[in-house]
Amino acid sequence: MTDQQHSSLAESPAPGRGISLNLQLSVLLVLLALLTFVSSVLVSTSNMRSYLDTQLSQSAKDTANSLGLSISPYVGGADITVAETMVSAIFDSGAYLKMKYTDTKQQVVFDRTSRLELDEVPAWFIRWFHLDPPVMTSEVNDGWRIAGTLQVQAHPGYAYQSLWRHTKAVFWNSLLICLLALVAVHVLLLVVLKPLKDIEKQAQHLAEKRFELLDYMPMTTELQAVVRALNRMVAHVRRNFDEMNDRAEQLNQQVYLDPLTTLPNRRALMQSFTALNQLSGNEDDQHYMMLVALSSLKHVNDQQGYAAGDLYVQKAADLLLHHVRGQDSAQLFRISGSEFAVLLRAGQSSADDFRHGLQQTFEIARIDQYPNGFAAVVMRKLNAGEDLSATLSRLDSEQARQQLHPADTNPGLGAELPLSRSHWQDILHQFTRSVVSDTSAGFSDTSLQVSAEMAQMFSLEVQPVYQQQELVYIETFVRFSSHGQQLASADVFAMAERLGVSLLLDKALVSYILSQLRGLSGRFAINLSKSALHDEQFTWWLVNTISSNQAQLPQLVFEVNEQATLGAIGSAKQFFDRVKAAGAAVTIERFGASFSSFRYLQGLNVDFIKIDGSFIRALEEADTRFFVETMTRICHGIGIRVIAAQVETAAQIAHCQSLHVDALQGRALHHPVSFQQFSQKNGCNFNNSQL
Repeated sequence: MTDQQHSSLAESPAPGRGISLNLQLSVLLVLLALLTFVSSVLVSTSNMRSYLDTQLSQSAKDTANSLGLSISPYVGGADITVAETMVSAIFDSGAYLKMKYTDTKQQVVFDRTSRLELDEVPAWFIRWFHLDPPVMTSEVNDGWRIAGTLQVQAHPGYAYQSLWRHTKAVFWNSLLICLLALVAVHVLLLVVLKPLKDIEKQAQHLAEKRFELLDYMPMTTELQAVVRALNRMVAHVRRNFDEMNDRAEQLNQQVYLDPLTTLPNRRALMQSFTALNQLSGNEDDQHYMMLVALSSLKHVNDQQGYAAGDLYVQKAADLLLHHVRGQDSAQLFRISGSEFAVLLRAGQSSADDFRHGLQQTFEIARIDQYPNGFAAVVMRKLNAGEDLSATLSRLDSEQARQQLHPADTNPGLGAELPLSRSHWQDILHQFTRSVVSDTSAGFSDTSLQVSAEMAQMFSLEVQPVYQQQELVYIETFVRFSSHGQQLASADVFAMAERLGVSLLLDKALVSYILSQLRGLSGRFAINLSKSALHDEQFTWWLVNTISSNQAQLPQLVFEVNEQATLGAIGSAKQFFDRVKAAGAAVTIERFGASFSSFRYLQGLNVDFIKIDGSFIRALEEADTRFFVETMTRICHGIGIRVIAAQVETAAQIAHCQSLHVDALQGRALHHPVSFQQFSQKNGCNFNNSQL
């Protein structure tokens, strides 16, 4: 894979904290409105003050001239008292602050002055908008002789009151206009920016693999061009996704699916069998194969016709599917006209219970039209290195023996006795004891406190996922032990589900893993069961726990099984959205193992898919390579990175790289190691691949 391809698939950096365009424009408009409002009030008040200053000056000048002429006949002798009376009469009107008459010798003949007292006008207003009426002077003549000088200064009190009332009126009017303008502009912004929000939402939906078109055109021509371009891009991506998915479905149906039941066929069984058989030496869990034969199919075909036979086969497929869906590690195949096969990864106890459940179901389904019984079930434990034909031969022999000796209902499982139900109850109680009280209180404890007892029963292993020499993330695995005895993981999870404590077990495991990861850097993956994936209360606890301990935890990835995801797409989507909002990533593992359509990826906010190991082990076949390449292109087309799991050989590595798979995981790169060895860096450096 080229460096350019890697860079194009690299995760985009987290968006920085920014300010929305709506907020920026709103703040700008508010500031402009505030500036306009303040400016209009100040300008109007200043203009009014200038006008009042002019009026006061003109009034004082007119009064000085007219009063000077009026008192001229009385200033020359004893009639000065008359002049003084006339001045007092005008001064007492309150319109003047000062009236003063001086003779030619600069002696004050009479002087009238009043105090500036304004109760209605605030003192701060007077200080800010000060009125200073000028003193106007007029000469008073006695005949042809200048008798003295009359000074008049208008009183600013009425002017201050007028200015104050004017300012208040302008303030409230301007404020009202400003508010109305802001409301109008806000509404306009909402109308103009709504398409922009819809465009942003459409882009976000595209990132979340939801191909939705904007069904209207905004008024703004620039936004119209953006909407057209984005709609074209979304339509193109959706068309490519549909075309690639149709091609994958067509190949899937031709190569891997039975046309009648749409179950995986014999070729799919060969592929999955090889992968499971090669893993059997590396895992604690055991692997079993069941052969289900429709005992009465030949009779139904002969007596009722092939249409009735097809209905018989379909009914058997439905019953088998019902059981297989309740077992996460089980796979169902139709390998011939009358035979089905089930591959099961489980402990002996779980495998026995699964087989007995099938037998009971078939006994109930048996009616008169099935004279030889509805179906016969035989099961064998897989031996390492045994091929499929040998296993089927052994199962055929077991089936023939069962027909001869019907009482022998438990052939070929070995002498080891499974643990009893009460024993499993005690074991699971030990595993979940530390979280029982919190669960009954509503999953409120997010402290990640782990008891010493839990630390002894659980052990952690890790295995890296590489993209070239870059470490993508490290997957964690929990191993179980009780009283010094190692337990099969599949048995533990199956019994927890059966005894109704699967959520308690998931909570205990997640708490344990997160407690071990505290203080570490990098990115670590945690596997979750189907119960945890679809439980609202567990999701709430998990998100709160991540948020409460975010400063101490590394980046997290949650891996969920494809079959568990397909069980309830709606609740799976809610889980993915919530954990991604908390900062975690999501991987769908065993991708392709269900042989279902990949259209379910549309709308799921997933970061990685991990291709099932059965496809990786069959990459020598051209059809499988083409199918894996198609899966990879579908995922790349909607922004999902592809991981190849269970990579065991250099040839598989070369095939994955040629098919543009992003990252690899398997023993060819690095075998699983204990968490203690990893944390102590004792001969284990995940920063460099062992490839």
